[in-house]
Amino acid sequence: MTPSLSEWFIRISFGLTGVIHVLPLAGVLGRSTLERAYGVTLGEGQDLTILMQHRALLFGLLAAACFAAMFNAAWRWPVGIAALISMIGFVFFAALQTHGAAVAKVMWVDVGAALLLSVGLIFHSNGGR
Repeated sequence: MTPSLSEWFIRISFGLTGVIHVLPLAGVLGRSTLERAYGVTLGEGQDLTILMQHRALLFGLLAAACFAAMFNAAWRWPVGIAALISMIGFVFFAALQTHGAAVAKVMWVDVGAALLLSVGLIFHSNGGR
């Protein structure tokens, strides 16, 4: 049976959310990759680099869950809520503090993705109809 238009939208919303969360995974490669990606300098020592690499790894796990939720309806609510908490949390922190252009770009991407995923979850709650 061919998926409905709503089901396609749901899958696309999770897929795009997954793509957005898989992009930072490149940060596991180290300091220079992280600094280029975020337009920041991580400073002396490795502590902040280690924290950012761990963050990149966690985003990779969230991306994998989003990709799985594209095809496994039972995963959609827990994964969708986790992704929304991540994105809305980032927007909240960024909105309350001074930040540079790179953070502003990430913030607006998260706003758009959170809206898209919210609509996908609304469609999902209506049975994908």
